[in-house]
Amino acid sequence: MALPGELPEGCPETLKHIREVLAVVGQHNFQECYNDALFYRDELREMFYHGQASLRERALAEDICLAILQQVAAILPNVNRVPPELENLPELLSDIYYGNFSLFQSLPDIWAIDQLFPIMPLHRLEERPSRQAMLADLTCDCDGKIDSFSTPAGTVSTLPLHALKQDEDYILGVFLVGAYQETLGDLHNLFGDTNVVNVAINPDGSYDFAREFHGDSIADVLSYVEYEPKHMQEQFRQVAESAVRSGRITVAERQTILQAFRDSMHGYTYFEHD
Repeated sequence: MALPGELPEGCPETLKHIREVLAVVGQHNFQECYNDALFYRDELREMFYHGQASLRERALAEDICLAILQQVAAILPNVNRVPPELENLPELLSDIYYGNFSLFQSLPDIWAIDQLFPIMPLHRLEERPSRQAMLADLTCDCDGKIDSFSTPAGTVSTLPLHALKQDEDYILGVFLVGAYQETLGDLHNLFGDTNVVNVAINPDGSYDFAREFHGDSIADVLSYVEYEPKHMQEQFRQVAESAVRSGRITVAERQTILQAFRDSMHGYTYFEHD
C-alpha cells in the first residue's frame, strides 16, 4: 500500500493524529496503537458522515489505519501473550481472492455440509507464498466463499497464497472432490457446467487428454430456465433494426452489435480469455 508522503493541506486534525500513530507502532505499544487507530478512523468516519471531511480524507484515514493494523499483526507472533481482541486480527486483514468458478455449481458440499477439500496453487511452487487469503466465487451470494482450509497443522481460516501478478493467471487446484460434486451442483445464479477433461496417465509418466467435454453456453443455461435463445436473438435484432431506422446507430454498428450478441449467447457462462 503506497501512502502519500504528505497529508493534504488543511486536512482535519484527526487525520494528522492517525498518521502520527503509524509512525510510532512498536512491540512495546502495539495494543495502544491498535486502539488509537480504530478510534481516529471511526472519528473521521463520523466527520465524513456530517460533511466535515472529504471522501479523499476518509480514504486516507482508512488506508493509514489498515497500515497500522498490518504492522500490529506482524508484531503479534513475537509477543508472549496476544490480547483477546487481537487474536483474529490476521484473519480480518486477509485478502479475498476471487476465483472463476461457482461454489454452488462445482463445490456444493463446502456450502452444504462444511466439507474440507485440499486446495493449493498449481504453479509457482518454488516461491514461498506471501499472502493469506480466503476464496470467493463469481456469484452474488455471500455464501459463495471458502474460509476453512485443511493444513498439516489443522483447520485454518486463511490459505497461504502468492501475490498476484499483472496480466498473469493464478491457478488453484481443489482435490478429492469426486465426480459427484458437479452432479450435485445446481444453476445457482445461472452458472452452468464447467469444461471437463479426462486425463490418462501413461506407463512412462506422460499423460494424454483422453476426452474433453465443453461446459454450458449462455444459450444452454437460458434454455434450462424456459427462455428461447433464438426468440431472444430475433427480438434483439428487431430492436437493432429500430435503432437504425431512427438514426441512433449505423448499419455497420448494427452488424457489430448483433454479432457481439450472438457470440455472447454461444459463449461460456464463466470468464473467458482471448
